[in-house]
Amino acid sequence: MILWARRNPALKFLGGFHSFAGGKVDESDVDADIRNCRDNEQKTLLACAAREVFEEIGVLLVRNGDRLTKGQLPILHVDLLSGRSTFAEILNHWGLWIDAGDFTFAGVWTTPEFSRVRFRTTFFVARCPAKQTPYAAISELQDIEFIDPGDALDRWSRSEVLIAPPVLKTLKAFEQTGTASGDDADFASACAKFAADRADGPHYLELNSRLVCFPVRTKTLPPATHTNCYISGGKRFVVIDAATPFEDEQRKLIDYVSERLEMGDVCEAIIVSHLHPDHFGGETTLKKDLRERFGVDVPIIAHEITIESLRDKVRFDDEIKDSYRLQDSAGAEFKIDVIHTPGHARGHLCFYDEEFGFLLSSDNIVGEGSVVIAPPEGNMSDYLESLEKMRSLPGLRSLAGSHGAAVCDAKSKINRYLEHRFEREEQVYRAIIGGASDFAGIVAGVYADLDPILLPLAEKSVEAHVERLIEERRISSNWDK
Repeated sequence: MILWARRNPALKFLGGFHSFAGGKVDESDVDADIRNCRDNEQKTLLACAAREVFEEIGVLLVRNGDRLTKGQLPILHVDLLSGRSTFAEILNHWGLWIDAGDFTFAGVWTTPEFSRVRFRTTFFVARCPAKQTPYAAISELQDIEFIDPGDALDRWSRSEVLIAPPVLKTLKAFEQTGTASGDDADFASACAKFAADRADGPHYLELNSRLVCFPVRTKTLPPATHTNCYISGGKRFVVIDAATPFEDEQRKLIDYVSERLEMGDVCEAIIVSHLHPDHFGGETTLKKDLRERFGVDVPIIAHEITIESLRDKVRFDDEIKDSYRLQDSAGAEFKIDVIHTPGHARGHLCFYDEEFGFLLSSDNIVGEGSVVIAPPEGNMSDYLESLEKMRSLPGLRSLAGSHGAAVCDAKSKINRYLEHRFEREEQVYRAIIGGASDFAGIVAGVYADLDPILLPLAEKSVEAHVERLIEERRISSNWDK
């Protein structure tokens, strides 16, 4: 059983005979009876981990707990969830305590710097008591499934599920050390070896067995601070949006790509998804470094419209193909389809792995917030058509955009985007019918609570909607005259 304790709500993952559970520290955790531990902070983290495990999967990791009957455990659980008693009060009332010796430290993970909410998470390993069985004990755990860790890794490998980095590394530690029959100390040591106890956290995320997300700091639009660079493939791979202009960030990406080449992998191309300045800036440096270090000339490529738009800023080698034949880490060939999806930008590209049902949506769909459609480069009608094109992709399951986290239910995400755009279009239309005579007037009515710093972007989006309303002949072409 893997436990964690931190200052923010935790992701839940349950697998086979092993469970992952945890969450944030409560004030009352300091009052729990923790024995054989002299470190007060460690005591609090142990109490937090044990309490959350009991809350979430109904397992009570305490000493003297074998005195409790199967009927008493649910009573204690109700007392805790209802707030009738704190975890410390329950332990004290029933003569229970936590023995630190029952928990093995399994490392510390720090949320990476590109995350909007950051926390430092401590992991422990503990054995589930013989007479207790984990179950989905609270409603916040949805679609719970108990599966073997190896099966979970297989699903992740085929892109059927997304797994957070600490859980993914823990599953890999299971694979390395043997699961239920393995030694707790060896397993915990393997987990700790994977853990990234650094101030800036891990530099990249493995989304499936042939896709890595490598966020790099860019001069992007708020609230984003990074642009997601993607490395798709294994033995043969492409780099999409090596976008950072910052030398320290470029070095991190170069080091990662170089490690891949040192292992015998081949970089087929460096791709720029579209012309916006937070999507190019590091590709030339990456190309130069790979040529000097490995003697390879990796082409920088993009859509022909993007090449023309950036001809004074980036030296491109070729136009992009309709698809790429790449190889995964085992050498098996797969295809990445290149999809022209204008709207956010005229030469905007997305990338689709149909076998895995995984879409790289670039700036057309992002993990958080909406997308700015800014004329004349942006066009709302084109954008809506591109959303429809992406929604109709065969086998689509997951997506990841240029900003924010990956999304499991891609079609629902696209549906929400379409609904939002059509709703916004109606709001703009009603504002015009109601007498708004210019873009600023529409923004004032439609974006009443928007942060003032974002008002210029809102005005561009309104302009895009107005263009579409004129195209659809819902309003006159001279409405603001």
